[in-house]
This record gives sequence, structure tokens and C-alpha cells, in this order.
Amino acid sequence: MKDLKDGIRSHVRIDFLGHVHKQFRGTDADKRFDNEVAVLKALHDRGATNVPQLISHDHETLTIVTTNCGAPASLITPQKAHALFHELEENYGIKHDDPEPRNVTYCPKLGKFCLIDFELSQILPSPQPLESSRPNVFRANWQAYSIDGSKRPGNDDSHLALTVNPESTDRLPDSGEILLDPSHLVLAVSDGMGGHSAGQFASKLLMARIRKEAPELFKTLEEHQDPLKTEETLTTLIKEAHHDLVEISNQSETTKNMGATLTLAWISHDRLYWAHAGDSRLYLLTENGIRQLTSDDCEAWHRWRKGDFTEYAYRFHPHKSVLTDALGGQIGEPHPQIGSLPLQSSQRLLLCTDGIMDGLWEKQIHDHFRAKLPVSQIATNLLNHAIENDGRDDTTLIVAEISKI
Repeated sequence: MKDLKDGIRSHVRIDFLGHVHKQFRGTDADKRFDNEVAVLKALHDRGATNVPQLISHDHETLTIVTTNCGAPASLITPQKAHALFHELEENYGIKHDDPEPRNVTYCPKLGKFCLIDFELSQILPSPQPLESSRPNVFRANWQAYSIDGSKRPGNDDSHLALTVNPESTDRLPDSGEILLDPSHLVLAVSDGMGGHSAGQFASKLLMARIRKEAPELFKTLEEHQDPLKTEETLTTLIKEAHHDLVEISNQSETTKNMGATLTLAWISHDRLYWAHAGDSRLYLLTENGIRQLTSDDCEAWHRWRKGDFTEYAYRFHPHKSVLTDALGGQIGEPHPQIGSLPLQSSQRLLLCTDGIMDGLWEKQIHDHFRAKLPVSQIATNLLNHAIENDGRDDTTLIVAEISKI
């Protein structure tokens, strides 16, 4: 086994299965052992999932074996740690004796922040809220999928999940969880256009450009705290990305006229920003219902929304895929849709390319999106249903939930 900690109060090791072995030492070792066993059992009985799960315990050697909750969460601030421990006490009735960042970890397998070291924690009679008000800290979790269509090989879609903070800009996995502050969450989908794999190249270039510019946009947002200034910066970023695509596309016959759609959501600690061009979409679900925050850049779509014809007629309209705006391609200077809204206590986002819309009617999208299920299951249901009904085009989506702790 590998040593993780060899101290006066405990010896902590990890075995080849990834289980954590903690042997208690020093003053009141037996009492601390008994207390942590009792707390972990109470947490399990009360349904807590972001804590170590007790596998076994041996009173003779004062050793407990638990599941592994990952590595220390280095960017956790005292405020965010307080919010997590506040939630622990409010929802599960466990008062931690040391509610500090050093007792917060991040577990990639669970995709969430976890709390550890309960040897001196207190089991309350029943879950009860703290008297102090809740800190204004938001949690974001998401699930992304991208599946090749059946009509041709390859996938012209690209997607991105990115975390940006004062220390770094990092690509995130297709599912996970972060706390917003100081980190921001960036989500994006893109559907590339152009033969000879140029569409795939175009959408990937857009994702790379967003990642490259993210630190500067983060700096602008943090320095100015002005939504209008941030929206101006987003507009500039999108237009410069368009010019880059046009310039690259003119360098080779295989990339001639390549272009891509873009739908981007930037979530800070208190606000949602979005940028859009093309016919990918961004939906928002709040307590007030579902809104499509973006408009499809397609004349047929606008005529349908105006009531000129039915959704059925729109879905089979010959010009349904003829875009009036996108990035790159033969379209002139883009006019990206840019906007922002303050975060509510809870909201859900859906970013998707047209593979979702080809396979699902609007009502079906709404029904899946508003279902009272984890985001991972919502994303899976949307994807599977769309592919079952159509599946010819590449299908990409990201479902995210942002809620106040």
C-alpha cells in the first residue's frame, strides 16, 4: 500500500483498489475512531454521497477502510468551503469540527466536491439549517455527448467544457461539477460546414480559439464587473474567430468556404453570458419555464416562429438548413447574438447542434429538458430519443444545472 499521511494522530494509506485505510493514533484514538465510524454510518443512512463511504472497520487495530474521495481541492476558498459544510449540516445533520478548505477534495469519478475527516464531527438529532444566511455560492454540474451521424463518416460537431480561474484555464471532462467562484464555467457547441473534413476542422478551430481567448475574457469580466463590457468583448472574440476561419479557408482548396455554427455559454459566479451564430441552440429552464435564448439564423425558422407555417412544415422545408449567419463560410461579416442574465437560485441549460432538432419535436425537447432527473440522465434521454428518431446528422449536446448551494 502507498502512504498518504503518516502523522501523530493517524496513518493513512491507499491500497491497489484505491480504498483508503486510516489507522487512528495518539490521544483518544479509540474515541475518535468510534466517532468517525458512527458519523460515516449516519451520513450513509441519510443519503450523503459526497463523503467517504465506510467499507469496513476494525476496533482492535483502530483502522477504518473507506472509498477514495480524490485529491485536495486546491482552488477551494474559505467561502466555498463554508457553503459545502453548511450544506452538510443543513441537509444531513452533521456538524464538522474543522470546516476548512483542507478538508475538501475533488473526486473525478463522482464528478463532485467531497468532504473528509469526520473523527471529531458531531451528529445532530436531525438535519437542521444554520441560523446564518447561506453564502452566495453556485454549483454547476454538466453532461456532454457527441455522436457521429450515419449519413457520412466522421463528426463535424465539436464541443467544449472549460474552467477558467485566476490560476489557469483547463479543459474539463464531458461530465463533472465545479463551484463558481473564483472559477467560471464555459460551455460551447459547434457544427462545422465544408467538405473534405473541413467542417470538422472549422468547429475544432473555434473551440481552440475560445480556449485561447478565455483568460483575457475572464480578466475583462473580473476587472470591469460590467455586463455590457463583457458582451462587447464577446462580440469582438466571435468576429475575430470568424475572420480567422475565413483567412484559413482561403489557404487551401480542401478548406475553401469552410465555416461553423457556434453556441457558447459563459457562467460566472453571478451571471450567464451567451454568444451565438448559426442554428445550434441554447435553451434555459428556470422556475418561469423554458426559453430558447438564441434564435436560429435561418429564414425558415423565423417564418415558423412568426406563425407563417407549422412546425411540421418547417421541419421539412427545403431551406431549413440554409443559414443567414454563421462563422466563416461564404456569409459576410457575422452579426452574433450576444446577451446575459443574472443567475437565479436554480436554472438548467441545454446547448445542442441540429442533430437534436432533427430527431425531436419541440415539445419532446421541452419534456425531456424539464424532467426532474439528474442532468446525466436528461442528456442521455435526449440523445437516445433523437438518434432513435433520426440519427443521420452528427448529434451533440450539453445539459448543465447551475444552482445556489
